[in-house]
Amino acid sequence: MSAAATSMAAPISPQDVAKAQAHLRRMRSSLSSWLKYRAMNDQVVAGARATTKPRAIAMQVIQRQAAQRAVTERNLADQLHTLLSEVMPNTSLPDPAQPGAAVPLAQIAITGRVPSAMSSPEATGAAEAWLWPAIIVGGLLLAVTTAVRSMADVAATQEQYACVQAGGCTDYSLWLKAAGVVVLGWFLWTQTRLGRKGG
Repeated sequence: MSAAATSMAAPISPQDVAKAQAHLRRMRSSLSSWLKYRAMNDQVVAGARATTKPRAIAMQVIQRQAAQRAVTERNLADQLHTLLSEVMPNTSLPDPAQPGAAVPLAQIAITGRVPSAMSSPEATGAAEAWLWPAIIVGGLLLAVTTAVRSMADVAATQEQYACVQAGGCTDYSLWLKAAGVVVLGWFLWTQTRLGRKGG
């Protein structure tokens, strides 16, 4: 019996479903963030995204992390395939061993649907997206969703760092830190003797 079938056979409480829903939201948010930065980097390489650095240098920065991307995405694809095979049995899914398979697998995990171009007539076991929380209840699949989220966070960080280094993205955390310093300086200037000395 599959993990999904075992979960559906056991009593499910509203708290269990709520917990699974929270796991799903976090996982999908992490996957969406990763796909966003990955797409930005692909646009830089294709010349479709402006950069603050010369395009040749920007491309080199992103292409240098190609090997790291391949390893990270292969691990992510394996975990996504494990999850989707349980919640969408009898559905034709991308082979996780294929390069770039993590992307379509992530898109399926985010939307809960298999694109029509991938679906096959025998794919009758696909679970409706609203059923996912009930199916995912249980230690095994909750652990898989957590693993997917963690790997997606790592992949997103790698892609964001490459994008920033290539000049294709803004490091907003740096701007926030700078803004904090400015605010602190303004407070010291206006609220302490530092600002009153010239008055």
